[in-house]
Amino acid sequence: ASIEAIIEKVRKEKRRFLLANEGQGVMKAAGISIPKSSLARGLDQAVQCAEEIGYPLVMKIVSKDILHKSDVGGVALNLVNKKEVIEAYEAIIHNCRAASPDAKIEGVEITEMVHKGTELIVGARIDPSFGPIVMCGLGGIYVEVMKDVSFRALPLSLKEAITMIKEIRSYPLLLGVRGEKKKDIDGLVETILKVGEILQRCRSISDIEINPLVVDEEGVKAVDVRILLSP
Repeated sequence: ASIEAIIEKVRKEKRRFLLANEGQGVMKAAGISIPKSSLARGLDQAVQCAEEIGYPLVMKIVSKDILHKSDVGGVALNLVNKKEVIEAYEAIIHNCRAASPDAKIEGVEITEMVHKGTELIVGARIDPSFGPIVMCGLGGIYVEVMKDVSFRALPLSLKEAITMIKEIRSYPLLLGVRGEKKKDIDGLVETILKVGEILQRCRSISDIEINPLVVDEEGVKAVDVRILLSP
């Protein structure tokens, strides 16, 4: 589906935030790599999807009524066999029903676990003071702690995107430390430019955040994507 078609569906359902699979759909349409994933609407389908994608896996609840999945026990990581998939599915559904009895649950998203690589955050948003901006920095669990991010106004040139990356204190991690190979910096630059383009092209999007964007020597993958529409 095109980005516009995905947004239209969300608007029709009177929502402001995109579900995980819709966010991944936007990435795919923009040409940004994402992990293999499937939406399973029941236990049998979850087991089938897991076998098709291959282990290890991540499982997350899909519900427009549940924003913070981890807080309600709606996420399971590093599932390595069928037994763990069944247990995780049952636990996630139980946890989410207990935490939000009225939530409409679409199912669970099953995704390949992306292990190796440096976790970064790449995003774009409409800033009340500066207008459309992009950001890049150290991601994963370190975002809040390290606050190692750089910002630029849109539109963004290739040169500015490269400078942005070099500004972050964690830049040496991308060059490869302690015998590690150099990460795919070109792929990261391309992703920053594409995220900026999405925001400029789709005026109804107010926020895009990829965290983490996992960067290794072979490429980049947008593991977790949050997209918010303007009111």
